[in-house]
Amino acid sequence: MSGHVESAIQAVRNALEESGDPVEVAFSLPRDSAEKILELLEAEGRNGAVVVPIKEQFTTTEAAKMLGISRSTLMKLIDSGEIDSVKVASHHRIAAPAILRYENARSANQHRTAEALEAFAHDAKEAFRDNVTFGGPS
Repeated sequence: MSGHVESAIQAVRNALEESGDPVEVAFSLPRDSAEKILELLEAEGRNGAVVVPIKEQFTTTEAAKMLGISRSTLMKLIDSGEIDSVKVASHHRIAAPAILRYENARSANQHRTAEALEAFAHDAKEAFRDNVTFGGPS
């Protein structure tokens, strides 16, 4: 572990022991460590949870469980090219970044779909009001 990483770990530990909420910490990190922290914070912001992969590649069963889908659905996504995988002998393995890319794309798609449904509901409500009259003699 580099000296920067060790000092950053110690700075976070010290800040957690000394302060309340929020915790304020300042430290220097190598770029790759800073990028990993950014990924964690972005994942927490999007999903409210963070999954830290403990290995580089996952079996299809593990990846499906992480994504909350069935293994057969995952295999269809692999076959269609939506999720990248590599073959190890006769088995597929999915790299952690490929799982994250798919989850980010799925999350963005769900957000766009929700926005489109909201716009449709608003337009339908306006169209309904324009075409319907209530009460009173004619």
